[in-house]
Amino acid sequence: MLSRLASDLKEKLVEKPGFKVVAMPDFFLDYVLAFPGKLDQMAGAMIEVAERGGGNLLGWKHLLGRGGNASNVSAQLSRLGVNVVPVIETDDFGRMALAQFLKNVDLSHVTITGSLSRTLALEAEHTGRRVNIMASDPGSLSSFGPEKLAERDKELIREADFVCVFNWNQNLKGTELAEEVFQTAKNEGRGVTFFDPGDPTSRAGEIPRLNDQVLSNGLVDVLSVNENELTQLASAVSEAGSGFEGEEENPLFQAAGVFSMLGSRVDLHTPGFSATFVDGQRERVLCASTTPLKVTGAGDAWNAGDIFAQGIGLGHKERLVFANATAAAYMRRPDLDPCSLAEILDQVVEIEKLNTR
Repeated sequence: MLSRLASDLKEKLVEKPGFKVVAMPDFFLDYVLAFPGKLDQMAGAMIEVAERGGGNLLGWKHLLGRGGNASNVSAQLSRLGVNVVPVIETDDFGRMALAQFLKNVDLSHVTITGSLSRTLALEAEHTGRRVNIMASDPGSLSSFGPEKLAERDKELIREADFVCVFNWNQNLKGTELAEEVFQTAKNEGRGVTFFDPGDPTSRAGEIPRLNDQVLSNGLVDVLSVNENELTQLASAVSEAGSGFEGEEENPLFQAAGVFSMLGSRVDLHTPGFSATFVDGQRERVLCASTTPLKVTGAGDAWNAGDIFAQGIGLGHKERLVFANATAAAYMRRPDLDPCSLAEILDQVVEIEKLNTR
């Protein structure tokens, strides 16, 4: 039996969503190796093979497919009927691969003047949760600055309803790109600016500049982060965050308060719950209790669900439920393909039940 939200969504989505999203700047060719056990067992198996001079490891699950935040979000939004346009630089092979992975997406803003980005992701269980360790070659992404944007790209930014910049952590010109793109959207366009910087650990020294030029300047409407990303970004901001009722001692919520008071809505996604922080208010929703078949790309599915739910006008709590359901449905798939609305609605029902107990 469908829940109230699932029933409302089915009615609301009789017609195709009427908003437009632009997403940039990354596409990766992903190769995912999933080990059927714990991380220390995986390391031990590798050492054992190395000590005998090399050899084969059997029993792993292999997945080859589309990766990269912008392309993953584009794939999921397209599956839900959204008009989404990625802005990406790659090479001939990357453009050909994208044409296969994003068959119903406008790829007219994908250029072939660069080099392919690639990731090898190792997945295993660690401390009770599925984790992924990614070894990436960012290719052209590492130098995708605002100078790579043609006038037609800027016109796309001006007319979009959502303007999304991802993967700052692997883009050495990411601060300049986010600043230029979001300023264009704010000053000349109409779109909601959406920023997911990725894991900033390797560029911790550049976080203050990102905060000064982008996050503290009112350029980001939605900051989408996990626990690690939020904590690191907030630690570089000197202003104290506001308290959230009943959670004054929670360091994650205090970190979210930093950016909430600076004008950004903070959307936090963790394995156990997601939360949104805006104007000193907080909404939190538990995630589905599930054993994932894979975790690589789950954050991108969550972002796509978050954007989609806002685009069709859901309230904060319902938006979080839908984003959680999108990530849960994706993690239950055995492949890297985006999930269908029916798969998401099944998870919406489960998550609503979980949050009414």
